[in-house]
Amino acid sequence: MNNSNSQKRLPKPYGNQSKKNQTQITASIILEIIEVGAVLITLSTVTLSLTLLLTPVAMFCIFYKYRIFELIK
Repeated sequence: MNNSNSQKRLPKPYGNQSKKNQTQITASIILEIIEVGAVLITLSTVTLSLTLLLTPVAMFCIFYKYRIFELIK
C-alpha cells in the first residue's frame, strides 16, 4: 500500500503567488488614504451644497410661520 504520493497538494492562495515588496505596500496605503480623502471631500461638498440650497427655503418657512412679512410692511 503506497499512499504517500496519492494525496494532491492543495493550491496556494492567490495572494501568495507574488510577495509585495515594501514600496508596493506603501503605495497601496497611500492610495487608500487618497481614496478615503476623496470620498470625504465629496460628502462634505454635497452636504455644503444642500445646506446652501435649503437655507433660503428654511428662512422663508420661518418668516411665513411667524408672519414676519406682515411686520415688515
